[in-house]
Amino acid sequence: MFPTMTTTFDTVRRNATLCEACGIKPKYVDPSGTQHSYCGRSCARTGVGKAAPECFLRGCSNPGTAFNGFCSVDHAKKGSAPPPPLASPGPKTQLQTDNHNVAGHTKPKAPSDVVHLSEIPSSATVWREFVREWNSKWLSQEGSALVEKLYEISYPTSISDAKDKYLQGSQATGQTHVLRTFHASQCICDMGTKGPTLCKWNSCGICNVVGSAFRRVAFGISYNVGRQGKGLYSSRNPASADAFAISCLSSPYRVMIACDVVLPQHLDKSTSVIAGDRVVVRVSDVIIPRFVVMYTKQT
Repeated sequence: MFPTMTTTFDTVRRNATLCEACGIKPKYVDPSGTQHSYCGRSCARTGVGKAAPECFLRGCSNPGTAFNGFCSVDHAKKGSAPPPPLASPGPKTQLQTDNHNVAGHTKPKAPSDVVHLSEIPSSATVWREFVREWNSKWLSQEGSALVEKLYEISYPTSISDAKDKYLQGSQATGQTHVLRTFHASQCICDMGTKGPTLCKWNSCGICNVVGSAFRRVAFGISYNVGRQGKGLYSSRNPASADAFAISCLSSPYRVMIACDVVLPQHLDKSTSVIAGDRVVVRVSDVIIPRFVVMYTKQT
């Protein structure tokens, strides 16, 4: 009896380390020590390891709960839930964007209920200021990195108001400061090759973070797990964050998110931690994605 129980436990333990899609290769563990659900990009794209949850609307069996638990905006309305601003468009669906031209004019803005990406031209002041900051903060012994494309992120009022409210509450209890950090993860889609688009892959760490403003990361979970425990990880040095960047083979770019992190004057490890170059926060409202950066490494 006991040998059988031991064998069963060993099998369960072994299965827990295998890819949830193919069941053959071990799950991928990134440099931070985070174990992902799949062995690599191919299995992450299929995402067949776990069945997608069904829509919350009674009588609907469609998979997908990206719209506040519902499969679509219409069902979110019928279910007495406001249409959420966090939903990403379908694969390779163009977001409504403000494309800045050289003269500084913009096209009409997107509706107020969608995450909005604006491509910044290299002639713009915003581009020059960002690249200057990027170059000054990229500290690496292995070379530099060239910014190829830059998308500025704008959020609907339902998200921006929540973050502003948190900032105001923090300021009311003491001094705060804003820190520029950089977050990288696996980018399953070919971000940047067809304009400012967000994909719908559950395993895409870039599009999940941008579309939800850090309310979810890759695989739809609400935090990463690293050396500082559960939290949202970013780095002050983009070269350090680059170690966590995994790019789609169909894209010539590596992808990173530039963020603003609101930190209190006195850090509390239960809410925020600075460990060397790494910045870890436990609450999504204190970290705000500002730009999506497409870049190439120079040696």
